[in-house]
Amino acid sequence: MNKDVTDLELVENLQNNEHTQDSLNLLVERHSGIYLDMVNSYASPNNPFIDYEELIADKEYKIYNAAIKYNKDKGAKFSTYLGNETKWMCLNIYNRNKRRPAFQSSFIENLSSTDHMECDTISESIKKDLFDKVLSAIKMHPDKRVERIFEMRYIIGNKNKVMPWKKIGEEMKLSIQGCINIHNSVVQNLKEELKQEI
Repeated sequence: MNKDVTDLELVENLQNNEHTQDSLNLLVERHSGIYLDMVNSYASPNNPFIDYEELIADKEYKIYNAAIKYNKDKGAKFSTYLGNETKWMCLNIYNRNKRRPAFQSSFIENLSSTDHMECDTISESIKKDLFDKVLSAIKMHPDKRVERIFEMRYIIGNKNKVMPWKKIGEEMKLSIQGCINIHNSVVQNLKEELKQEI
C-alpha cells in the first residue's frame, strides 16, 4: 500500500472492510506513539487500578477500534480522536476498577497500621498478596455474616466510598455496633495473624 495515503483514507478502508490489514498496519505505525503517550500518562505501570501490560499488548486492537468509531464529520483529526479515546478509555477503566481496590486500599491500610508495617512501604505486589489472603480468610470465616459485612462495606460500597455502618446494619438486621464489632473482631484476628507471619 502507498505510504502517502492519508489517515482518513486508511480509516475509511477499515470502516469499509477494504485492505484492512495494510491499512491497520500503517495506522499503527503512524499513531502508536500517540497511543503509548496517552497510556503512559493515564495508566502508568505502577497504577494499581489498570492493567498496563494489557493496554500495551492491545495497542493494535485499540487503534483499530478507534478507527472504526471515528467520525470525520465531527471535525477532529484521527490523531486527536485517538488521543482522546485512549485518555477516556484509561480513565473509564480506572473508575470502573476503583471499587474493588477501594476495599484493597482502605482495608489494607487498616490492616497494615500495625507496629510492624507501614502501608506506604508495602509494595503493590505485597498489597495484592495481602488483599487476596484477606479475601480468602473472610470467605472461609465460619460466621457467614462476616463475608456479607465486608462485601457491603468495601466492595459494594456507596458511590465509590465505603458503605455507611447504618446502611449495613439495616441490611443485616443488626445494630450498627453489632456490625462494627463483627468487623473489628475479624480485623483484629487478621492483624494478629499478620504479625506472626512477619
